[in-house]
Amino acid sequence: MRLICAAVREELLPLLESGFWSELEPGCYRSRRRPCLLAALGIGLVDFVAGFEALLRTQPISSAIFTGSCGVYAASLASWPPVTLVSPGTAILGDLAEVEGKGYFPGPLITTLTLDEKLSRQLSSGYETRCLTLAAITSEDHAAGRLEAHYRAQFEQMEAYAFARLCQCRGIPGALLLAVVNQVGGQGHRQWLGNAPCGARACAARLQEVLAL
Repeated sequence: MRLICAAVREELLPLLESGFWSELEPGCYRSRRRPCLLAALGIGLVDFVAGFEALLRTQPISSAIFTGSCGVYAASLASWPPVTLVSPGTAILGDLAEVEGKGYFPGPLITTLTLDEKLSRQLSSGYETRCLTLAAITSEDHAAGRLEAHYRAQFEQMEAYAFARLCQCRGIPGALLLAVVNQVGGQGHRQWLGNAPCGARACAARLQEVLAL
């Protein structure tokens, strides 16, 4: 069974509009035509993992795609303007405290993960890029610049690392399909409000094309 998941249901609505889905439980839908599930699993690192684990207890998932929106850091904006699609090959866990030398991740913790290359390249370009996950959305330009430089990341997304880590732990081939909808920083939320619906539709169209949903 293939899983297409997102943080919130709104990011899946353009796929659900086809009508070829039956609701199994709130936020989870099964295709009437393909061995495929849609699921909204929760926002942020903790809630997303909890939702994913709960789903895995009842559904045999053979591969997974996380879809949603992301922000792009300033130096990469020219290459990835809104609304473009990207499938980064690397997910990174980060924190501004580490960047500022005021905190660190303990050695045993894995902070850099690789997504499935074959599946990622089927979905979109950008496998060579890096997506950073933080506990909070960056809303200040100077902080965004420091994070971008320290982690050498092109994108920021709240659930990407959690998705990649759980796929790794469970041996599930996983890939990201993200719509760039804003520049990370002070204007990010305003841009997200304007571009997120278009981003969701662009992701849905690509998934329908590649997976024949």
